[in-house]
Amino acid sequence: MVFNSLLGNDKSVSGVPALISPNTVIEGHVRCEGELQIDGKVIGDLVVNTLIVGLHGVIEGDVKAHRIRIKGTVNGSIDADKVMLEPTAKVHGDVMHDTLSIEAGALIEGKLTHKTEVTNITSFKDKATSKDKTNAQ
Repeated sequence: MVFNSLLGNDKSVSGVPALISPNTVIEGHVRCEGELQIDGKVIGDLVVNTLIVGLHGVIEGDVKAHRIRIKGTVNGSIDADKVMLEPTAKVHGDVMHDTLSIEAGALIEGKLTHKTEVTNITSFKDKATSKDKTNAQ
């Protein structure tokens, strides 16, 4: 089963996200080019531009998205440019991201991987070593 949003790529035209409401279970792959909010349950993989997993929303499958905000539960891997985990979020799977925000209380069981190589990070060990060399001079 494929769920196609009629929103297209320009969400600003209608401003209304697609919604999977509470007490609704979707089995199969879901594809949405606009914004999708899940307050029910999806069993299958998702490919979405913008995804919001509501407080009682559950996903049993892998997610690929541009942006994802999680308040509920995702049991599967996530591949997204921007990942936001709210305090009630539960993620059981690996997360690939460009930007990641995790609020206190969120649960992650899996590997976190930054999609692009970050070159401006200095480890604490390297900082301490360079500080010791500066103080020795």
